[in-house]
Amino acid sequence: MESTSLLPSLLSTQTPLSPAPGVAQVYLSVSWALVLAGLSVMLLQRRVADRRVARGLPLLLLLACLLPGMASPAYWLGLAFRAPSLLSTLLCTLVLLGHYRPQLAASAWFDELRRGAPAFVLLGWVLLLDTLALSPFSLYALGFAPLALGVAVLLGLLPWLLRGEWPLSALIVTSCALYVILRLPSGNVWDALIDPWLWLVVQAGWLRRLLRRH
Repeated sequence: MESTSLLPSLLSTQTPLSPAPGVAQVYLSVSWALVLAGLSVMLLQRRVADRRVARGLPLLLLLACLLPGMASPAYWLGLAFRAPSLLSTLLCTLVLLGHYRPQLAASAWFDELRRGAPAFVLLGWVLLLDTLALSPFSLYALGFAPLALGVAVLLGLLPWLLRGEWPLSALIVTSCALYVILRLPSGNVWDALIDPWLWLVVQAGWLRRLLRRH
C-alpha cells in the first residue's frame, strides 16, 4: 500500500468495527456488576466496621446486576449511562479481587490513576467540548479510526518508558488489548479508556490534591 493511501486509511472512520450485540449485552451486565461491587468495596472500607456486611454487600450487588431484564440494576444504569469503560471495569475488578484476596494488594492499583490524572482530565474536557459541539474538530469520531488505537497505546506506554512506572501503563495497554479483541463497549477507543464517571472521580481527586498542596 502506498504511503499516500495509508494515512487516509488509518484516519478513516467510515467502517468502524462494533462489538457483537450479544457480547455488548453481556458486557453491559457484567461491567456494571463489577463496577458497583468495586465501588461498594471502596466505600465500605472506610465507613462500615461489620466484616459480614463488608464482605456480603459487594457480592449481593454483583449478583443483582446479573439478574435478567428489568430486575437488574444494570438494565437501568445501561439505559441512563450505557456501559462503563474497559478501564473502569478493570480497575473495579482489581479492587474487588484485593478485597477478598488481600495478599494481591489489588486495590492499590486504583491509586495508579493519580499519576496520569492530568491526561485523563484533559481528555475528558476535550471529549466534553466535542459532545457540546464546541470543539473545532471531532476527537470522539477519530476514536473509531485505527490510528487512534496506536496513539492511545503509545501514550499509555509513556509512564513506563519515561519514568519506569509500569502499573499505569499496564492498565491502559491491557484495556487497549481487550478493546482490540472485543471492540467493547462501543467500538470507539475513547469509550474503552474513559467514561463520565471515571473522569469525574479522577478529576475530583486531582482537584482535591491540588487544593491540599496549595
